[in-house]
Amino acid sequence: MRDDRDEPYVIVERRGSGTGAFLGGAILGAIVALLYAPRTGEETKDEIRDGLRRLRDDVEKRFLELRDDVEERYGKVREEVSERVDTARSDLRSRKVQAEEAVKAGREAARRARDDLEKRVEETREDYRRRVGALEGAAAEAEAETEAAAAEEPSGD
Repeated sequence: MRDDRDEPYVIVERRGSGTGAFLGGAILGAIVALLYAPRTGEETKDEIRDGLRRLRDDVEKRFLELRDDVEERYGKVREEVSERVDTARSDLRSRKVQAEEAVKAGREAARRARDDLEKRVEETREDYRRRVGALEGAAAEAEAETEAAAAEEPSGD
């Protein structure tokens, strides 16, 4: 079986946009041009001035592009964050409404259950009173019958 540790590996690092490499190349190119140019000092100075102007213009152009790119990305990120905040607020509001409705429904159900329980308790009390009354009436009748029967029996004394 192959061991992957024996294989060579490459590390790739990416740094920046390459502006530094561009500037370094431009400066190196200017130096080489100065060394090998068959011109007079005045011509060389003019060429250096032109080269520096072009370099400055190019750097300004890249800076403006970079600034515009950063502003554009900032705007997009800001808009996205704003949309997410609005969505979160809307979601929070709807959840609040749902919670309030759930609490309201729970209170209503509890009220109905309490009313139903109170009604059943009252019905049970009335039924209890009615039965106790019936039992008291039956007991009074039984007592009256017992007294009447005792009054009809001759006394054995």
